[in-house]
Amino acid sequence: MKVDVDCKERVKIILSFLLQSYKVVMGSMLLLFVPQTCEDGICSVTDNLRNTGNINRAGLVLNFISVGFFALTYGAELRRENWCVHNFDINHDVGDNNLAIILKDKPVLLEELHKHNRRYYYITVMTFIVYLLNFIVSNIVLFRDEAFMSIGLAPYLSYIILVLMKLYNCYSISLNSIKGDKAMSAYMTEFTSFNVIDADRLDEIKNQVESGNGNVESGNAIESGNNAVESKTELEPLPIPVNLVLP
Repeated sequence: MKVDVDCKERVKIILSFLLQSYKVVMGSMLLLFVPQTCEDGICSVTDNLRNTGNINRAGLVLNFISVGFFALTYGAELRRENWCVHNFDINHDVGDNNLAIILKDKPVLLEELHKHNRRYYYITVMTFIVYLLNFIVSNIVLFRDEAFMSIGLAPYLSYIILVLMKLYNCYSISLNSIKGDKAMSAYMTEFTSFNVIDADRLDEIKNQVESGNGNVESGNAIESGNNAVESKTELEPLPIPVNLVLP
């Protein structure tokens, strides 16, 4: 059975979603997965979940709310992505702004694209606000813990960085798509090859080439002079003494 391009794109999107969702859950549930201290050692996930402290309870509630908002973000993202795969395609022979030009004659499709982009943008902003509250309350709990600075700081930073990268990508993609009437993909990325010389390096390389040619010409002139001297020395006959007496 032949697999079409749309099917391949959807499979790639699903695999990327599964990987990203794992990172987001770990980064949102900070009070569950970042190591903390209990009476008998390091707390397990169950111990963290059963912690009855007021601030810890509030933090756990925000942890779960953050996961819920990320689920909404992924829902809007996947719905938008599937709609883009169904209606559009990728052609590297035309520019990224080509879609905006084409959709000027298709107002219904353009309006639907605007709807998906705006929904994606607003949900991303709300998710960021909720995660910011989650981040603040979770930090109050974690920085009071004795084991946090020794064994909990490294996983904490890795979780935070992963979530912030996801939020930044969602915000950047949705905002640029709104401004340029684009359908930028949140999952399908490509490697970029360098194919021109940097403008800052052009003058330097040009000077190096000119300097190299000058050195080559000077070397050739010196070599030619040496060859001329050697030729003159070889062809010049020795003088015959005047006072030579023959027998």
